[in-house]
Amino acid sequence: MWVLYKDVSWENDLLPALKSVKWIWVLASFVFGYVATALRGLRWNIMLEPMGYRVRDWLAIHAVAFGYCMNNLIPRSGELARCTLLNRTDQVPVNKLIGTVLLERIVDIGFLATVVFLAFALENEAFHAFFAQTDGNKGTTILILLGAMIVAFMVFLYLLRKFEHIPFFKKVREFFLGMMDGLKSIFRLKRSMLFWLYSFGIWFFWLLMTFTSLLALEETCAMTFRQTVFFMAASSLGMMVPTPGGAGAFHGMAILSLQALGFSIEAGKIYALISWSIKTFWDILVGAVSFLIATTRK
Repeated sequence: MWVLYKDVSWENDLLPALKSVKWIWVLASFVFGYVATALRGLRWNIMLEPMGYRVRDWLAIHAVAFGYCMNNLIPRSGELARCTLLNRTDQVPVNKLIGTVLLERIVDIGFLATVVFLAFALENEAFHAFFAQTDGNKGTTILILLGAMIVAFMVFLYLLRKFEHIPFFKKVREFFLGMMDGLKSIFRLKRSMLFWLYSFGIWFFWLLMTFTSLLALEETCAMTFRQTVFFMAASSLGMMVPTPGGAGAFHGMAILSLQALGFSIEAGKIYALISWSIKTFWDILVGAVSFLIATTRK
């Protein structure tokens, strides 16, 4: 964050941009974002049904909102936080909940890949310009890390089978099997069509949330809908980096993607900082309120 914004002036750059924010579009962005959160909670409940669990829809939605809140405070803690909350309120086993969250991530990666393909089709020149700005060696590094993770996972499975008679490994194996049960729930969905409809809706409303947030600032209000698809694909990659709420990673990817679309680096920096700051405040506020409601209502 310091590297990106050390040359940006609060008085000359950020404050004038903040004064020109069109708050009606910010409000619309919040509404679309919360609809996506609600759909994620409803979809989560569908994944719990094959395992014999059914929580209240509003509680699943509040748990997801609380997870977003925690992700902004401690990187990647939101997944565990929302599972712990449902375990506390409805006694759903944490390992099975974690399995469904992993399943969500797999489904989301599939939808992200689709968005990236659309970005390539709609904004081919910007797509090539974006990747021309990045270091090609990073792709090799990522592949090496993925390979190491796969090897480590295979070793982990071997140890579970080899030493399953030891109490510690037995408990780990039971936890792992419960997590796998959550992952396999996608093959036993009772409302599969609704599951995929919710999945599509989540990404559609995320797209609307991104589009309206871009309309809120003078620097980016000229963005077209097809450019927004490209911007969403690129910035979503930044959100995958384990920093609090994507801090720094989102900003860097947002700046690079806006540059690839022909916007100035200053416009990218201003949009990334203001939009991220407003959304982060909103996520923490909504998540904190959701936690209070979920833990106090019966």
